[in-house]
Formats: sequence, C-alpha cells, structure tokens
Amino acid sequence: MFKKIIEKRNYIILFIITCLIIWIIWNMFFNKKEPYIETFNYYGEKITVKVYEDVNHKKLTKDINNIYKKYENINELSGDVSEEEKSLLEYGKILYNKTNGYIDVTDGKLISSLKENKEYTFKSDIDKIVVKDNKLVNDINFNFDSIIGSYATSEVIDYFKQNKIEKYIISENGDVKAGKHYGKGKYAVSINNPINDKVLEIVSLENKAMASRYSTNEFESYMVNPKTSKKESKYDGVIVIANDNLTANMLVNGLYLMDLDEGKKFVGDYHGEALWIIDSEIIKTDGFNNYVKK
Repeated sequence: MFKKIIEKRNYIILFIITCLIIWIIWNMFFNKKEPYIETFNYYGEKITVKVYEDVNHKKLTKDINNIYKKYENINELSGDVSEEEKSLLEYGKILYNKTNGYIDVTDGKLISSLKENKEYTFKSDIDKIVVKDNKLVNDINFNFDSIIGSYATSEVIDYFKQNKIEKYIISENGDVKAGKHYGKGKYAVSINNPINDKVLEIVSLENKAMASRYSTNEFESYMVNPKTSKKESKYDGVIVIANDNLTANMLVNGLYLMDLDEGKKFVGDYHGEALWIIDSEIIKTDGFNNYVKK
C-alpha cells in the first residue's frame, strides 16, 4: 500500500515536471510576444514607435494618434486657441529666449518667401503672441515645422510615463528618443555621412535623445536664420545627443544656424553633446565619444 502511494506521488511529480518543460518550450519557441511597432504620418513626417512591453496595441495606437492629431493644422493657428495650443505658443516664446532668437515660430512669412526665392526682411512678432479670452489677439504668420514633431512626441513620452511604459524607441524623421532598453544592452543608432551616405558612427542610447539636421537640396525650415533673413548652409550635418527630445531638437535647430564657437557654448549650456560635419572634417564636443559604440 505504502509503495503504491509513493509510486503515485512520483507519477504526479513527473507529470508536473513534464508540464513545466512543455510550458517553457512553448514560451521559448511558440509564444513569443511581438513588440508594438506602428508608424504614424503627421506634419509631413514618418514617426515610428516601438514598444517592447506588453501593451494593448489597439488602444495604444488610438491614444498616440489622438495626441498627434491635436497639432495637425497648427501652422494655421488663428482665432480660438485650445489649451494645448496655448502651451505650444508659450513653448515657442521659451525657445526664442533660450536660443537668442535663432528659433522663432513667428517667421512663417519669411519661410514662405524664401521657398519662392523671394527676399524678405523679417521682423519678429514674438512679443505679439497674446491670447485673451482663449483667442489669439494678433494676426501672426506662424511656422512650427521644425519643432512640432518633437513637441507632440514629448506628449507621447509623457503618456508613456503616466502609463508606466519604459521600454521604447521613437524615430521621427531621423530624430530618436530611446527609453529603457528591453535587453541588457542599449539601442544602437547609426549616423550616416551625408556626403557619401556611409556609416560615420554608431551610437548607443538609453534614456537619451538624438537629433540630426543635414544640408539637403530640398528646402527645410530649420535652414532659415530669422536673425539674418537668409537660408544657412554652414554645415553638411549637425547631430546632437541630449537628455530629452525637446532639448535635442532645440539644440540641433540652433546649432545648425550658429557659428561653431557659439554652438559649442550653446550645447554645453544645456549639457548636450554634438557632432558637426563640415566637408570631410568631423568636429565633436569632448563627451560625444562617450556614446560612440566601441
């Protein structure tokens, strides 16, 4: 009798072990959870979001779309102003002051004129940005093209924080915001030389942001210097690494227009690192190589 009980217990243990082995094999080979990957098209940009956590894909896509949609027609801002638009206008003022006028969201007329190869002497309307009773008081030609993607993406990142989503990477037309890595390493992001399209560096990012601006044949709003009313092409490329995507975006847009010495001081003031490409010459701030993958 005792022997039969022992044998029965052994069969139960064997059964449990067998089930455990089957469960492990199933999860290893057949039940792999795919990461969330979705591309959104807003502001003339492709924004790809990857999340390496267990999320409700349908809900996340809907919520991210709702965030980006809020700013879809922001350059036509006039009349009634929403709370989100008020925040963006205030952010535009902050950028103007932080960059000493190199980023000016009221330069819409200047940009449209230069697109048509017309000269235009720009005078900032930054002090005319006034909202009263939820209405924009003055008629202003805005242009948010160089900042709107990063601003809306910063709201997506805030949404991630609120929902405890930590493992993600967002790519917005070459600008990257990397959260916590899903494995043991860091996210590897390549920097290409615009002259020959060869990989110049591969950087490792975790809880950091990288932004890049390149000199191209196509007209881009970040090339316009509101302080001179001219299009700039000092550099073949500028790449910035910073703690968050808004800072990286601000720095790279400013650096593209600044002289090298002014740019070095500017990026240092905001604890960023930068790389400039000038013809065949590569210039880096002292700490940039800390991010270069060895």
